[in-house]
Amino acid sequence: MYTETQLQCALLMSSEISLSKLSEDLGEQSDPTGEKTQKTWLTISEALAITLKQGLRQKRVTMGVQDCAKLLSRSPNRVMLCVLPELSTNDLAMHIHHTLIKSFCWEHEIRMLLVKNEQCLLDLVKGCPEFADATLTTVSCLMIETPHDGNSEADTFVCGYHDAVMYSDIFPKPVIQLPE
Repeated sequence: MYTETQLQCALLMSSEISLSKLSEDLGEQSDPTGEKTQKTWLTISEALAITLKQGLRQKRVTMGVQDCAKLLSRSPNRVMLCVLPELSTNDLAMHIHHTLIKSFCWEHEIRMLLVKNEQCLLDLVKGCPEFADATLTTVSCLMIETPHDGNSEADTFVCGYHDAVMYSDIFPKPVIQLPE
């Protein structure tokens, strides 16, 4: 028998959400009749991508293990979300860095999500002109700070998803595949 929390988490993991105020991030799409329609349903991967793009535009993203460690040591309460890519190499040093960052985030109750494809994360970051020179090392760890003017709908959904899924007793924890 499943608990209520397990059922809620399963629904969150498999569902999409409606976000009506994100038209500037989603753009218009054509339906089969050729008419322009506004997309209003998002998955967690799309919401995370929007959260990252908003953070990059608002200069709320810290990138790289060293810079993220400095931010965590100075003011961990400013961090809304930590994004770590799954490690694609057998780099022992990077594995140790990730383990330490995960531990610090857990200890300070900082939300943390894992993303599946490091290259997709890099492409997403490079989509912002200011970060066109980003490398895989740059995106080895990302910290998104809490916005000063309050969370957007995408931020709220991503944080809610984390709280419902990651604090549940469902294992293994999901790794998010960012949109291509």
